[in-house]
Order: sequence, then structure tokens, then C-alpha cells
Amino acid sequence: MSDDPCTRVALARWQVIAPATDERLSGAERGLLVAELAARVHRDAHGKARRYTQRTLYRWLAAWRAGGFDGLKPPRRRDAGTHRCDPVVLELAAALRKEAPARSAAHISEVIARTRGQLVHPRLLQRFFAANGLDRARLEGRMRAYGRFEADACGDLWTADAWDGPPVAELAGRHAQLFSIIDDHSRLICHGGFYPDVSEWSFQNCLRTGIARRGVPRRLYVDNGAAFASGQLKLICARLGVQIVHSRPYRPQGRGKKERFYRTVAEQFAVEIDADGVDSLAELNRWWASWVEQVYHHRAHCGTGQTPLARWTAGANQVFLAPDAAMLAAIFRWTALRTVTKTAAVSLHGNSYTVDASLVGYRVELRYDPQDLSRIAVYHRDDYHGDAVPERIGVHVDPKLAAGKPQPPPPTGIAYLQAVAADHAAACQDGLTYQQPPLPLDGQETPR
Repeated sequence: MSDDPCTRVALARWQVIAPATDERLSGAERGLLVAELAARVHRDAHGKARRYTQRTLYRWLAAWRAGGFDGLKPPRRRDAGTHRCDPVVLELAAALRKEAPARSAAHISEVIARTRGQLVHPRLLQRFFAANGLDRARLEGRMRAYGRFEADACGDLWTADAWDGPPVAELAGRHAQLFSIIDDHSRLICHGGFYPDVSEWSFQNCLRTGIARRGVPRRLYVDNGAAFASGQLKLICARLGVQIVHSRPYRPQGRGKKERFYRTVAEQFAVEIDADGVDSLAELNRWWASWVEQVYHHRAHCGTGQTPLARWTAGANQVFLAPDAAMLAAIFRWTALRTVTKTAAVSLHGNSYTVDASLVGYRVELRYDPQDLSRIAVYHRDDYHGDAVPERIGVHVDPKLAAGKPQPPPPTGIAYLQAVAADHAAACQDGLTYQQPPLPLDGQETPR
């Protein structure tokens, strides 16, 4: 991801205010939510624990409404000071909190100042208490227990995860990796597909196809795997206005629907694949698309009493429409920062490009399709400055991606899934289907 400090600050701010951007909230509901967010401990752009006042959160919300994600970027860099505290004072603060959990950080700060003559800022104590499990709710036994959760509407919450699939001949016997995205309210599979690896690019392809088919979700719930924790994914979701929610390590609560779905996949789909094996990813994805569309989506879910397709159809009008193809392509581009040399050149992964001579000496942002390094869009302070002109191209694909895409051999055929595929082909309407390849990132980015 881009190492631009302003972009990192904007991402950190978006992650704080994202829950309060829901347009369906009333003024009173948003006020309560902002108060709750102000009481929480957040991570700033440097990973430090921070709390923000309600006034600050409202200011960020106003900036987001006025300028979108770019409106959250600070106009200039502001370096926060570094605070240190005597460990003996922190031990005393911990003892005071344990002795009487109702004591606030501000009160403990005053007690230490009056009895020990040492000044310690209340916010420093708040961060210390939060990092060491000394928050009042935990010490007083007021931790909340949550019951079964379900999103209120279609598109409110999508949950994504990876699953180790069957071995595939064209992958030299390695297991294919399934990425799938489920809508929490309807249990519909927004998109899913088998990929050769669990890289961030594989998941981004899955997410992009799901958005193109089903619209833009409000929240995306994922674990902390490398594909879901990448900086590029955070930037993509921020551009879309999607809040990323990561599950807490060693806390599987909230992922039960995905685990139950993968159990169904193993028992009803994978068992048929394992019977005779599969030769190619294309063939595997053909069976997968057929099973999802003709079997899973049409079977009543025990939790909702409805089929996933029927429940989605009833609430699909509440989902935000996806951007057009060109805009979606621009949103899913990767970014990198480079300084323009005196010869008006920049480099990316060993390739050399020429840019506008007026950018010499400036730090510019390169936006590109990682599968095609011959086209690089150049931005400076969020203003479009045309495409970079390739001078020397030795690397055509971002090194993070797989070396090459294997060519699928002719399909073999499996008895049960052939019947399902025939039903799917008869019922399939015009539009994007699972078996189609990911959309190429060939959209023309509109200059600002």
C-alpha cells in the first residue's frame, strides 16, 4: 500500500467513523453512536491507542461528507509528541484501579499528583489501562455477552473467508483455495471462486466480482489473514465507503455462519469432487457455480426459513448500487509512491517510466493494475497528471502475483455435478456468472 502519511491518517480516521456514516441513522441514533465511539480506544495511523472527542468525530464526519475519503486527509502533517512515564507511577496507577475499579483515569491522575507529586496525563493512563486489561467494565464484571447476531438488511454485512479446497491436477496436485463472500442477512453467496492461492489479489478479484454482481456492502467482516489485512484492501474499501471489521484473534464468535456454510460445502459439494478428482480450476469453478446457483441458493435455510435467493431478492433494493465498470476498475487499482527524478522518470518493480516534467522533484502516487504494469496513472495531491509513458518494461506483472495462469485442459465430467450444471445452464439469465473470469482492470480512469 501507499506509504503516504496523509493516506494512512485518512484510513485510520475512516476506520473510526465508518459505523456512523450509515445514512439510515437518525440524528439521535448517530449521536449515541458517536458518543460510544468517543468512549472507545482506537488505533491511530501509527498504531498507537487513542481516544477521540465527539467534537473531533463530528468534524471528521463533516469532512467525509464534503470530500469523501480524500476529505479525511489532513491538510498538513502534524507530529504528535511522545510521552513517557515512570514505571513506578504506572504500577501505582494499576494498584489504584484494582483497589477501586470505579476510579476514573482523571481521578487516579489527581490522586497521584496529590500524594506523589508527579503529573501524569489521564489519556496516558487510559491507554495504559486499556492495553493491560484494567478497564472498568472488565474489573467490575460488566463485560457484555452477545446472543445470536443477524444483520438487519441485505448488504449491511458481508462476511468473507478462505477455505482449503480439493487438489487440482493443473496445480500439480496442490489444493485450490476457495474465497467466498456471504451476505449475513440473506445467507446468499455474493460471490465465490476457487483460486490457485490465498493471495490478496485473489481475494480482491473475488470481492470486485461480488460488488459488480450484488452492489456495495456497508461492512465487510474478515479475519486477520494476510489477504484481508493488506493495506491495498483497506484503501480499496475506504474508496468504496465500506467499513472493514476484523475479528479479534482467538475469538471465533461472529464467524459461525461462515463455518457452517463451509461445513455444508464439504458435505455436499467437496465430497462429489473428491469422488473422481478435478483437472482444472476452470472445471472446478464450473461445478461450483452450478452448485451454488442451483442447489444452495434454492434450499431453505434453517435459520431464516427462506431460501437465500428469495430473501436476497426481497431486500436487494436496500443495497447500494455498484459503481460503473470504469470507476470500479479505478477503485481496485493498486498504489505506490515514487519521487520523480530530475529526468522526469519514475521506476516501479524495475520498470522505468517517463512522467510530466512539471512533477520533477515531487512525490507522486502511481495507480496501476498489478496484472498490467504497462499502464500507470500518475497522481499528485489527488490530481490526475496523465499516464506514465513506459521506457523500459522488464516486469509485466506485480511480483506479488502468481507467475502465470495455467491453461485448463478439456473438462472430464462428474455425474452428479453434470446434472446440476445442466440445470444451471438452462436457468442462467444474462449477466455475470461465477464461471466467468474476473473482470479485467481496463477501465479508463477519469482525470480530475
